[in-house]
Amino acid sequence: MYMHSMTKNIPISKARVNLGAVVRGVREKGDIIVLEKDGIPVASIVDVDLVEDLRDALDLAAARLRTAKDVLVDWDTIRAKYA
Repeated sequence: MYMHSMTKNIPISKARVNLGAVVRGVREKGDIIVLEKDGIPVASIVDVDLVEDLRDALDLAAARLRTAKDVLVDWDTIRAKYA
């Protein structure tokens, strides 16, 4: 499971100049960097593991919603009918 240590807001111009250090902090320390333009948050830099975890969570939630209305049959009913 992904754990992050700190969220930092920085201007895009500062991130551009220090991109290597920014990426290193994201990868090694789990920082989440929020990029700002004119003081307004516009994008984030996050570790790829976090993105993968989020995608997995969204896929799982979507699957649960799709199957929420499915009728479950208990094992005893199946065994009585087919065994």
